[in-house]
Amino acid sequence: MTYPRPELSDDHRRRLERAYEDLLELSVSCPVPAVKAAARLALAQVHQALNGQGLRYELYSNRFPD
Repeated sequence: MTYPRPELSDDHRRRLERAYEDLLELSVSCPVPAVKAAARLALAQVHQALNGQGLRYELYSNRFPD
């Protein structure tokens, strides 16, 4: 028995990509250490979700200056 593979709608995909970009910006530029750390953790989760949908997003720790 096979089950249909759920797919992201275009709207959900755009929202996820926007969340990725917003979190990336926060993880680099926010001066509050707790917010920066939380943004980086959330960024990793969103990165995994994007890759799980076959969307290729690179996540390199060298983007983070500290």
